Amino acid sequence: MKIGKKLFIVLPVVIVAGLAAWLISAFYGLPWKEKAVAGKLESYLEEKYEQDFILKESFYNFKDGSYGAWFYPEANPKLEFHAVEGFGEYTYVDNYPEILWARQLKEAVKPIVKDIYSAASVDTNFVTYESLDIVKGPEIPRFDETEAMLGVHIEIGMSFSENDEQWQQLATLIEKIQALSPAIDSSFDFINKKEGIETFVTCPSKEEAQIKSVQQAKKSCSVSKYDMETDMTLDD
Repeated sequence: MKIGKKLFIVLPVVIVAGLAAWLISAFYGLPWKEKAVAGKLESYLEEKYEQDFILKESFYNFKDGSYGAWFYPEANPKLEFHAVEGFGEYTYVDNYPEILWARQLKEAVKPIVKDIYSAASVDTNFVTYESLDIVKGPEIPRFDETEAMLGVHIEIGMSFSENDEQWQQLATLIEKIQALSPAIDSSFDFINKKEGIETFVTCPSKEEAQIKSVQQAKKSCSVSKYDMETDMTLDD
């Protein structure tokens, strides 16, 4: 009876502890595996790109059960990117080329934008893992030597009244951005804090619609206005 009573008490505890351990590993992964995968990813990166990388932080993605880590090249700590366990034919994947392309694009676009909107801020974005079939070895082509899908986002601290002068400025910018690469789209965020109105102007890549004039810009770009306090769309 005593042994039976002990089992009756101990068994539920073991089951609960096992379930707790399973839940913890499901959400946070296994620490030893996270460290092991991070080491393999570092070796993969250094072999692929033939340069040294610094491990910043490892992680576990509970959504798909994969392990990964954040790195940056030893020669440029600002270029942070991530690498993770791969899928299909890819053992490991990373977005280092995309991060590099986005930085190159930003450096190319910034002086073009500043020439028209001196106080504007410029940001860029990319499609993750698009480089998988473009970059196979240590050499990474520049963004303008590929047709990788990239985006330019420009924030401008003024209202957008949609007059011809503003459209001409946009058309000029878009034409120069499109000339850098055919797969780059652009968006403009006009912020009028005084009136509390934010206007988004989104424009296609050259592949979708080439823009060289005010008429082409008006035809191909979309304009959306929002109330900054309520996030409600404003009708014209």
